[in-house]
Amino acid sequence: MAYDIVGYEAMVGGDYDDPELVAGDDVDDLLSGYDIIGARRRGPARRPVAAAVARRPVFAQRQVPQHGTLLREQEPSKDGQLVLPMSSSGAIAALTAATITARPQTKAYRPQRIVIAASIASFFTISDIKVGNQSQFVQAGTIPAEAFVQSAFGVAMRMDTVQTAQDFVFQVNNVDAAARSFLCVIFGRSVS
Repeated sequence: MAYDIVGYEAMVGGDYDDPELVAGDDVDDLLSGYDIIGARRRGPARRPVAAAVARRPVFAQRQVPQHGTLLREQEPSKDGQLVLPMSSSGAIAALTAATITARPQTKAYRPQRIVIAASIASFFTISDIKVGNQSQFVQAGTIPAEAFVQSAFGVAMRMDTVQTAQDFVFQVNNVDAAARSFLCVIFGRSVS
């Protein structure tokens, strides 16, 4: 029983230095006694390898046979409503700006609602909210933190998705004459 190795001519096509191997030997002589799993069965007339290589165009002699898929896209395994804390690590000095950064540890996190504690909201303004380096404001400006207190209505948002290893940044200003801590939580959807 004779077999052809799929893509053998492409591998042999001019890459070997041994002229005897390419010129006269046959695949069966090289691999006698071995069964090649998945090889194509050869027909009754057997051709020498060198003759088959000589009949192919030059551009086809170096083709590498294509194999199966190397990468496969994986769907998210679960999603849900999660909480992202965005509070300052300590007190923000009086009349000072501060940057608060979070990096969600999920594949994707989409912030949907900002909730700032009503007890401190009157002491802060928000000058920017960023996902990576993209501002979530439609223009530059400052908004009062009171717009996002827990009792506020109509403040649901659909911000950009925070990808893995991407920063979610709040730039806040303490407008009070005393040092204050900023307390905030973000509600959003997450997939992992």
